[in-house]
Amino acid sequence: MASLGITKILPAFIPLPLPAFKNHIAALLSEKEAPLIKGRVVGYRKGIHVNVKIILFGLGVRLVFLALGFFFMHPEGFSGSIGDIFYNFNRWDAHHYIRLATYGYTWTERGHPLLVVFFPLYPYIIRLVNFAVRDVLISAYFVSFASFLAGLCYVYHLVRLDFCKRTAWWAVVLISIFPTSFFFGAPHTESLFMLTTAATLYYIRRHKWLMVGIAGAMATATRMVGVILIAAAAVEFAMHYNIFTYMKKGNWKRFFGLFGLIALCVLMMFTGIVVYLFINWHITGDPLRFLYYQSYNWHNGFQYFGEAMRGQVASMPITRVVGIRYNSMLFINMPNVLGFGFTIWMIAYGFIRRHKSAYIVYALGYTFVSFSMVWLLSGGRYAAALVPSFIFLADYVRQKPLKRGVIVVLIFIALLLPILRMYMQGGYVM
Repeated sequence: MASLGITKILPAFIPLPLPAFKNHIAALLSEKEAPLIKGRVVGYRKGIHVNVKIILFGLGVRLVFLALGFFFMHPEGFSGSIGDIFYNFNRWDAHHYIRLATYGYTWTERGHPLLVVFFPLYPYIIRLVNFAVRDVLISAYFVSFASFLAGLCYVYHLVRLDFCKRTAWWAVVLISIFPTSFFFGAPHTESLFMLTTAATLYYIRRHKWLMVGIAGAMATATRMVGVILIAAAAVEFAMHYNIFTYMKKGNWKRFFGLFGLIALCVLMMFTGIVVYLFINWHITGDPLRFLYYQSYNWHNGFQYFGEAMRGQVASMPITRVVGIRYNSMLFINMPNVLGFGFTIWMIAYGFIRRHKSAYIVYALGYTFVSFSMVWLLSGGRYAAALVPSFIFLADYVRQKPLKRGVIVVLIFIALLLPILRMYMQGGYVM
């Protein structure tokens, strides 16, 4: 009873001109367990064919989210224009990135250049695209959409290095429908950071260290937490070349040769951070001025992640956002707690299943840094961009796709719909 006769059931619900789509669904839900290691580098022509499928899938997901967002904006009847939904997604940090793309870091509020707390790559790419588009908001959406689609392609090919096609597709599907994945289509850095992270991990796995340096520099120029990719690169490098054996054997020429290679890669990856610190110094005279403004304007800083999560759990039953009718238990604290729980569960699973040490090291560092904020507001959104979590989850699902896969998808959708609804209706979803 393979797949509960899914190939016979699907034709009744899916139009006949979509045989490829039906075959994909049947393969995803097949009860036969996918092999643990059946990976390969996808060839050039085959890669283009697969990428086209992934891009079409990603576009479909984004269109569904836009349609749902428009419906949630007008639950009592359709009114307004389609363009309203794009302005509604332009909230929270999106405003700051739009200002950065428009005015640069010299823009001030209350006499302070507060925008120096935001990293430069995303707004600078928006500004570059805007030379052709001539509309900064449309340019921002273009960058986010394009980054999301390219990121999905890298996620697929990254997973495909170690697993079969079905597992790679599961990773693409799961990261696309994660409960806060709608931020991938908003003017935020999530889509660009997902792209640069997946690309860096892909080149780390392929041991293409020049490309690791370039992609890693882009990641560190997108978000501070991208610097943890350096640890992932160092771990994979050390394990692949087993460089410490050369030190034990006294083969210093080989040891320093390899050490110099990884040092060059690390220096390249640090470029994004160096550019960001230079911007802070150029604008304010202090390369670390962003730390002051994080505390001064956003009342934020770092603390022990256990203390941060304890505060989140403790505040859930009683906290309400002043002047907002939505309970922050559901839409601020709860996504933070669930996002942290999800990432820890996935890291533990990846460790038990002996996934790549580079993935686990990066996931651990990313989780503890991201969830160690004094004023944690966006934990659920941060969890959406942690690529290794979805590699581990795809591995978990592939073993029993009809049971685990369907359950995970239903849970994701059940959480996504109310969160997206509250976001589109003005709730404190960050």
